[in-house]
Amino acid sequence: MSDWFRAERRIAFLIVVAALGCAETQATSPAASAGVRASADDSDLWNLAPVAADTVAEVDLAAMRTSPWTRSLMESGLSGQREQSRRAYGYDPFTDADRLLAVAVETGSAPRELTVLRGRFDAAQVGAAFASANGQVAATRWRDSPVWEAGARAVALVTPRTLVTGGPADVRAAVDAAWSVVPDAKSGPLGELRRAMAADREGPAAFVAVTVTDALRARAAGFVALPAGLQRFAARIDLGQDLNMELTGAADTAANATAAANALVTAARSYAQGTMVRLLGLSPVLNSLSVGAEGTRLHGHMQIPVEQRERLADKVLAVLQMLAATRH
Repeated sequence: MSDWFRAERRIAFLIVVAALGCAETQATSPAASAGVRASADDSDLWNLAPVAADTVAEVDLAAMRTSPWTRSLMESGLSGQREQSRRAYGYDPFTDADRLLAVAVETGSAPRELTVLRGRFDAAQVGAAFASANGQVAATRWRDSPVWEAGARAVALVTPRTLVTGGPADVRAAVDAAWSVVPDAKSGPLGELRRAMAADREGPAAFVAVTVTDALRARAAGFVALPAGLQRFAARIDLGQDLNMELTGAADTAANATAAANALVTAARSYAQGTMVRLLGLSPVLNSLSVGAEGTRLHGHMQIPVEQRERLADKVLAVLQMLAATRH
C-alpha cells in the first residue's frame, strides 16, 4: 500500500487492508445471471466488499477535510505525498477521494488486500499511472468497468466515481458484488455490527469492524494480546465538538465478555503510562476509556473534549509528518 495510506490509518485506525478473490479470471465480461442489478451500485461502498470479509474499515475523507479535528492533517499532505500519489496512482486521495473502504479476508499467512475509494477520477490518468508503475499492463473490461491488470495487482473504475484496487480476482469480485452477482459484506456478521452501531445510517467519520480469527491473533501477539473468547468487535469515531469513540463486541461466553472488558480497560491504563503517549498528552484520553459487559456483549466509550483538540491535533500532525518524511 502507498505511504499516504500507512500514515492515514494511524489517525483513523484503519487496519491493514485485504480482500477475498471469488471470481474466475476471464478475458471478457461474464454473462449476466438472473437477479443481478441493472448496473453497479456504489451508493454504499459496502456493496463492493465480500460477504466473507474479516475486517472492514470505512473512513469519511470528506468529513475529515472539514472537521477541525482532522482538517490540518488532511491539508498537510503529509510531507508532500500528494504529488507522489498523483504520479503513482493518477489521483490524490487527500483531495480527490471523499470516502475510503478497506477490506481484509484472513487467508494463508497474510491477508488479501482490497481498497475502495469514492471520489473524482480520470480514467486516462489512472490507467497511465498504473502502466507507468507496473510496466506490462493488460487493459480490459469486467462487466461495464475498465480494468488494468499487471501481475498480482489490478485497478478498476467500477463506476466513474468509484475506484477499487487489489489482486485481479479480488477487483473483479468487487465489481461482481456491486452488480449483486455475489453477496456483499452487509449480509455478513460485520454488517450486523455496523447496523447495531447505526454506522450504516448516521455515517461516522470512521468505522471499523473486525472478526477475531486465529491468524489475526497470531499477528497481533507481538503487539497486543487479544482477550480470550473475543469473537468480533467494532468501533466508530464521530467528529463533533468533542471526539467520541463508541465500541461494541461479542464474546463466546458471558464470563469471557466480562474478562475482555476488564482487559481492555487495563490495557488502556497501561498504554497511558507510555512515554510517547504522555508526551502527546493522550494519557487522560486512554484513562477515560470505559468498557462494560452485558451477557456476551461488550460496549465501551471514549471521549476527547473540544478543549484538548488544538493541542492534540498539532502534536499528532507533527509526529505523522516526521514518520512520513523518514520514508522519502
